[in-house]
Amino acid sequence: MEPKEVFDELKTILVTRLKFDPRRAVDLTLETTLPKDLEGSIGLDSLDFIELSIALEERFGIVMDDSADLAPHFMSFDTLSRYVASRTAGA
Repeated sequence: MEPKEVFDELKTILVTRLKFDPRRAVDLTLETTLPKDLEGSIGLDSLDFIELSIALEERFGIVMDDSADLAPHFMSFDTLSRYVASRTAGA
């Protein structure tokens, strides 16, 4: 799956699982940051990231390694889309 396809799925997950406003979702770009307290961020907190991780596992059939530092992958839609695409490559 290509990062652009993953990005589209991520926006859907935000709206359906995290109850993100669909009107705001249309304005999101790959450069949009995810964690709260970052300028231009959509403001996800630690509970949002847990829910997002679960949704990614369910949707893409990947396992998020709790022992690994996943924070760099959850910085923006771009980094997360690329991470998920790399994990689903060849699947």
